[in-house]
Amino acid sequence: MIGRAWVVALSLFAGLAQASASQDAIAWLAKVSAASQTLNYAGTFVYQAGRTTETSRIAHISDATGEYERLETLDGPPREIVRSNGDVRFYLPQEKIIISDHAMPKRFPAWAHVSPDQLMGNYNVRLGSLDRVAGMPAQQVVLEPRDAFRYGHTFWVEPGSGLMLKSRMLDSTGAVVEQFAFSDVSIGGLVERDKVRSRYAAAAGGWREINARGAAVTPEEAGVSCRGLLPGFRPISTVRRQVKDGGADAVHLVYSDGLATISVFVEPIVQGRKTPVVGESAVGPTRIFKRLIGAQYLVTALGEVPPESVRRLAESVEIRQK
Repeated sequence: MIGRAWVVALSLFAGLAQASASQDAIAWLAKVSAASQTLNYAGTFVYQAGRTTETSRIAHISDATGEYERLETLDGPPREIVRSNGDVRFYLPQEKIIISDHAMPKRFPAWAHVSPDQLMGNYNVRLGSLDRVAGMPAQQVVLEPRDAFRYGHTFWVEPGSGLMLKSRMLDSTGAVVEQFAFSDVSIGGLVERDKVRSRYAAAAGGWREINARGAAVTPEEAGVSCRGLLPGFRPISTVRRQVKDGGADAVHLVYSDGLATISVFVEPIVQGRKTPVVGESAVGPTRIFKRLIGAQYLVTALGEVPPESVRRLAESVEIRQK
């Protein structure tokens, strides 16, 4: 009886220790979320996915009037993203196009604060070792998926400020799906306002502007539902927007598990046009699955998740008759 009591006690203590370790890691993620919104920072980071490598420069300012950010690519065709609080403008100089949209789901080095319960329901969250990135100390925060519907992640966080210095996404074999990492970064202090202003805005008077903001609608108004959601994913927005020039409006649904995000587009098929190609595909780390509902609708699900996840979510979509 005494031996069994010791086993029970040790199991209890182990469970408490694991819960405490998860809470410590969650606290680090909360620090990252706050840092990405409230800090001034500027630097250069490298993105890698498969054989693709891309270098970008970012500057971020937070003050009494809000958040401002400018990101420009330094490789290949010039591209620029400028964020002013909740509004985002994409500048494509070669095409002379500006795309305006609402703020997107946050990407490196930002972290959107989410419910700890939702996050821990889908991932084992723990602290890793102390490392070094861009010449700075970096605490690893590890998120291991609890099932095969999502990828694993490791974040490297600068301990003093809480800014994320590096982010790595891993598949079920431990192979790197994609990685972001600062090569140099300055944290805190003054970032000049010009650093977050577009370099193309003054010359873009004759450029074509596309409004991709769309209009928020309720699921009932959209007439679209999912009969069985992907485990761990919750609906976070439903928007009606135009996804193709001259095309009919599509319904854009977004689902999240607290870290990964999947977009689902449901658009009417224009009669007389070529039948869309359906099935699985990929663009870099983004997995895509398309299917038809009768001859009337095309459903497209896409996200940086395993192929099975986008397929299951796409196949769960139903059109409700109004």
